[in-house]
Amino acid sequence: MRAIVAEVAGGPEVLEMKDVPIPEPGPGQARIQVAYSDLNPLDTHARAKRVAWNAPTFPFTPGYEYSGLVDKVGEGAAPSLLGKRVASVGEWGGNAEYALATAARLTIIPEGFDWQTGTVFQTGTYSAWHLVHTVGKVKPGMSVLFHSGSGSVSIMGSQIAREAGATVFATCGSQAKVDFAKGFGAHHVLNYREGDWVADVKRLTDGRGVDLIVDGVAGPDAPKNYDAVASLGEVIYIGALGGFPPPVDISRELYAKTIAVRGFVVYVAMASTKGAEKPAIHEALRTGRWRTGITSVYDLAEVPALHRKFENRELFGKSLIRVGGDL
Repeated sequence: MRAIVAEVAGGPEVLEMKDVPIPEPGPGQARIQVAYSDLNPLDTHARAKRVAWNAPTFPFTPGYEYSGLVDKVGEGAAPSLLGKRVASVGEWGGNAEYALATAARLTIIPEGFDWQTGTVFQTGTYSAWHLVHTVGKVKPGMSVLFHSGSGSVSIMGSQIAREAGATVFATCGSQAKVDFAKGFGAHHVLNYREGDWVADVKRLTDGRGVDLIVDGVAGPDAPKNYDAVASLGEVIYIGALGGFPPPVDISRELYAKTIAVRGFVVYVAMASTKGAEKPAIHEALRTGRWRTGITSVYDLAEVPALHRKFENRELFGKSLIRVGGDL
């Protein structure tokens, strides 16, 4: 079968298309004929060895989030899964024609979802919902800012936060991304390359700042968040595409404004609610009230180029990888 393999850590150039044996499911596993995989940021971070949490060992096949049909199960796995449309998150391998996953961790794709929606409905949407509701505790009248405003979590978060009654801000690095992000609920979209986004936030909030900032970029400019957030506000880091942020100066940056800085892993947040939010999320996606923002579909052979586009910040919304397609 065809599979994308990274033998060692490195840039997009370490990804190669290879012909490898079709895997056999072991105890408790299911084999999935892959339909689509999405490009999850963790695919790029794992390839470059930028993450330690849940990191794969090399060599490995990217594909942190994917969909497909269960075509074989191992000993102890439920036979009722055979032939089911499923989505897998967190076990890698989706950039291949067949992948193995722990059967008990698979999610049946909800009725009414097409294959593409069934590929992306979990991590980005669940993350956005929990950032707004479980962690951010957004209420009507609050203000929320999402960095990487044209990215998948931010466009979903913008829709959810606006529906929760918040004034939504987003930052982007080009006019094209600004135009794209404006279609997903943000009231104010700021081009950080053409002005001082912190000053713009202060001006638009009468000097107060925003109540919540969600940042997946971090990097050396991360301390600007502490100037842009309001007193008693909160900054949540969900990634570090721009590199890890400098250490927080607790005395200067936290005490004076009484702000909070925290990290976020969606699975921890989901454990607190035990999935009670899922039916409402699925309904919002099924009816089109919330849009996933799928903008492009690439072939499996284009995965190295797709990683390069991601790291060059050329992508908008969600990018999918067609493996078997609409099975």
